Amino acid sequence: MNKLIAIDFGTSNTLIHSKEKGIIFQEPSVVAIDNNINKVLTVGNEAQQMIGKTPTNISVIRPLKYGSIDKFDIAIRMLKMMIDHTKEGNRFSKAFAKAYVLVGVPSMITQVESRGIEEVIHESGAKKVVLVKDVIADAVSLGEDIFKPKVSFIVDIGGGTTDIAAIALGGILAEESIKVGSNDIDLAIIQYIKKEYNVEIGELTAEHLKIQLANVIIEKEQFMEIIGQDLASGLPINLNMSNQEIYEAIRIPIEKICSSIKSVIESCPAESVADILSNGIMLTGGGAQLRNLDKLLYQELGIQASIVPSPEYSTINGLGKLLDHIDTIHNMVIEYSPYISRKDLDKTTEE
Repeated sequence: MNKLIAIDFGTSNTLIHSKEKGIIFQEPSVVAIDNNINKVLTVGNEAQQMIGKTPTNISVIRPLKYGSIDKFDIAIRMLKMMIDHTKEGNRFSKAFAKAYVLVGVPSMITQVESRGIEEVIHESGAKKVVLVKDVIADAVSLGEDIFKPKVSFIVDIGGGTTDIAAIALGGILAEESIKVGSNDIDLAIIQYIKKEYNVEIGELTAEHLKIQLANVIIEKEQFMEIIGQDLASGLPINLNMSNQEIYEAIRIPIEKICSSIKSVIESCPAESVADILSNGIMLTGGGAQLRNLDKLLYQELGIQASIVPSPEYSTINGLGKLLDHIDTIHNMVIEYSPYISRKDLDKTTEE
């Protein structure tokens, strides 16, 4: 039987799930390359720690952007090295060549974008690839029976996109995917500090500020000291940032997310709105951990929102659950690979 594998190939992080072992890899979708010899030096955590500290011959690159492949060849090389670095090591690399792989993708992904993701997985060695919408995997991970006439409303805030969908009877009633995610919130913090203080900070500092101070509802004032580079003098400078400033910095991307959620609810059939009000909004993805986002949505929409347990694992856990039901996956309304037929899906369970 072919090895069954799930991959959450995200803009910010890549997670790999083996049917037998569970999650065997979880690191940032980052790669460091020596430009002089065109060699991949490292990937994941080690590459991320190099951001902003590399000599001119080394580039640190995120090959995915907004949930899609931005740099094709680099994405292949990164994923191959990640496969080699899983907990199962060389044994897993060999098994991957015969693997059947489920891959999570954003909603509203174009045919060109889906083909790009699929080809990267194929070129990395996989035998068969099927693309599954992240929101479908999220719903499955939460134990939702997506085939019942009950609406599950999912908001998945990832690194590059926010995917929003109302799901029922095995299909999607309404959905939207916007190119706003956790990375955009980090960028908004960087731009705010540059504009207000004429100081440059790196993305790792911005992410740390987001984790420590970002709150979409200001409760009590908090401060955090950071070090940036004064753009006038070029010298290091200390800044004492407040949560009020971070709130102002991230206000626009948060408003875009709230507006899109409202738009999807308005697009739902009238009979489904009562379900959404009753069942609430389920927040998944790493960005769902932004403080008080659930309370803000209740204030704005009058609908209860809840952050699911370990939201950053929702997609990969859902894909992992689907591996246990590979024989019925063709009955689901998901994004299929154009190269995979129903015969291929059935054959996988027989091999």
